[in-house]
Amino acid sequence: MSENKKNSVQNIKIALIGDSGVGKSCIALRYTTNEFNDNYISTNGAAYSTKIIQHGSDSIQLDIWDTAGQERFRSLGRRFYKDAFIVLLVYDITNAETFNNIKEVWYPELEKNGEKKPIIGIVGNKMDLYEEEKVSETEARKYSESINGIFHLVSAKTGEKIDILFKALIDEYYRQNYPERVNEIMKGRDAQKLQPEKNGGGGKTNKKKKCC
Repeated sequence: MSENKKNSVQNIKIALIGDSGVGKSCIALRYTTNEFNDNYISTNGAAYSTKIIQHGSDSIQLDIWDTAGQERFRSLGRRFYKDAFIVLLVYDITNAETFNNIKEVWYPELEKNGEKKPIIGIVGNKMDLYEEEKVSETEARKYSESINGIFHLVSAKTGEKIDILFKALIDEYYRQNYPERVNEIMKGRDAQKLQPEKNGGGGKTNKKKKCC
């Protein structure tokens, strides 16, 4: 039994959210394949990638969802970070508007539609363009602390601190005992799905369904 538990692969869902063009797809690509594509096309809807890592004796499959930043896809994106217990809020350090939208749009969206108290990373991408910085590290770090987030500056282009970022998030996930907490949450949801629908008398409903 313990051997099966040791050898089983646990899935952890991670979502990257933020404005279009901040580099969410490039961060996911760099982390999962160690590649960078300077001509990456903006994501439509959501993109999915995986990576298997070891954490101690545990094998973990990271299911990484990169959600579209365009406003027309915003409602669709909610589906992809609903069950994500690790969420990266990504901004472009050379574009102040993308950081303001983290505070005014994306974090409120996450609080409203995401999981309760996920592990949050506030991620400033494009640190290779530090001389063009429009968002100070001090300001971003202070905001991250205000929402109990984990702050990192990274560069998807050079790969700098990408691995460090994900390791910090996974370590925090285990430090807060999220594997057990998530299992309990998912078991509860599965149990709810199995409950018969109530119709007042416990039998089948005779209501007719409208067609079209």
